[in-house]
Order: sequence, then structure tokens, then C-alpha cells
Amino acid sequence: MKIIIITGMSGAGKSQAIEILEDLGFYCIDNLPSQLIVTFINLCQQSATGIENIALVTDIRGEIFSAGQAFSFIDYKEQASNVELIFLDARDEVLVSRYQETRRNHPLSGRAGNLLEAIQAERKILEQLREMADDVIDTSDIKVGDLKRKLRLLIKKGEENTSPRVNIYSFGFKYASPVGADYVFDVRFLPNPFYKPELRSLTGEDQAVRDYVMSFPEAQLFYDKLLDLLAFVIPQFTKVSKDTVEIAIGCTGGQHRSVTYAWLLAAALKEKGYETSLRHRDIKNNRQDH
Repeated sequence: MKIIIITGMSGAGKSQAIEILEDLGFYCIDNLPSQLIVTFINLCQQSATGIENIALVTDIRGEIFSAGQAFSFIDYKEQASNVELIFLDARDEVLVSRYQETRRNHPLSGRAGNLLEAIQAERKILEQLREMADDVIDTSDIKVGDLKRKLRLLIKKGEENTSPRVNIYSFGFKYASPVGADYVFDVRFLPNPFYKPELRSLTGEDQAVRDYVMSFPEAQLFYDKLLDLLAFVIPQFTKVSKDTVEIAIGCTGGQHRSVTYAWLLAAALKEKGYETSLRHRDIKNNRQDH
């Protein structure tokens, strides 16, 4: 399990960071008191749901670093090899400007003088956490897209495969077109196994259906071109910090042709080293009224 702890100055971008990590597939919790971090991590490790990566934001909002309350987390961090602490920072004048633009109150407002004094007081309280951070990101002069790229590089460092995750799913056009897919491919031009009595009750997960669909020259030609296209375009998404590519394959009912192509593409992309998921949206729908 990879564990990312995000902390840092209020106004430095922790809320944006946790949203980015959620997009990267992390199970995220915002504003978790540090004295609960170890307990929460243990719960996740014992979970039967298979949580692989978690990201937590902890900061000054709960006065969690006073009176030694962070010590249990600090001790845990020194012993655990899978915990990475990322500290977000920004120059004082930038933080002042951001608070003035949003008109939000600083967590220490009313207790530490004016806004600048509150920021300086927070910086002093968080000094120990900044010193023990694995990475410090200064967000003073970067945009959200830049922050996403920086976080992605930090999280993926040491990993050979930094390509986007590929989600592939089949569907039937008769049950509505997909929403939100990056690419939608239509395979209704191919002969339909539904009209073969011996194949009607089967699906593209069955070898007999896949053999029939791919027995036509145009089916194999389309598959080869489609695989070439995806092998080229998927890596390009890393240039725009897109972490997931969603590909939908549709036929009439979503049981035969689309399932065949989704199944074959998922297997081929996995073999190429891509992290791939496969889902068949309409495979269990009634096929009798095609």
C-alpha cells in the first residue's frame, strides 16, 4: 500500500492536491487529525476491500500539531517505508494574496493578529513537518496543471510504467450511448453472432463467439488498426497529465461483437504493460428483442 500524506501551509493548494490524488486512484481523506492517521492506515491495511493507495491531508485546521499530538505520526513515519510526506508551501505574500482574493478566513485568524501574522504563526507551528517532509512543493508560481504534473512525477518516481490507466468497456447502442468516454468505437458493421442460433445465448467472453467475430477479414483488419491507434495515442495523454483513458466499444446489444473487441483489446494492452480494467456494461441485458 502506498501512503501519501499531504500537509503544508493553508492556502498552498492542499485541497487541489487531494483532488488530483483522487484522480490518480488514491482513496482520499481530507483534514484528518494527525493522531488518527496511524489508526486510519491500520484500518485500511486490514480492509477486505483491497485498498491499494491512500492519501491523507492533515494540517493546522484542527490544531493537531500542538502539545505533541503529532508525535505518534512522526514515529510511524520514521519506521514505515511506504509513507511519503509531501509539504505544500508558498511565499507569505502569495498566501496573503490568495486569502484576499477568496475572502476566506485563515485558520489562525483572530488568534494571531492580522493575516500575515497568522500565516507566520502557522509556518512556525509546521516547521517540524516541513523539515521531515520527503518532498516540498512551492506552489507560489505554478498552476493546478503544473501541480498535477509535479505530484504525478513524485508518486510515479521509480516506476517503469507511468502511462495512463486504460478503462475499456463494452456496451449496446440500444441501451444508450456511453457518456464520458474518451473514445467510442462502433463495431455494428460486423456480422452479428446473435443471428447464429448456436451463438445467440453466448457472449464475447466465450471463445466460440470471438472465433466467429474475428473470422471475417474486415474484423481482423479493424482490430489491427484499432490496436495500432490506441498504442500510439494512449502514451500521448501523459503530456497533458491525463491519468485515465476510457475506451468504449459498442455493438447493437452489447453481448457479442463489442464484448469480443473489448476483451481482445484489454488483453493486448495488458500484454503491452498498460494498467487495464475491463467491464461489460450490457452483457447481462435481455437479448431476445434485438
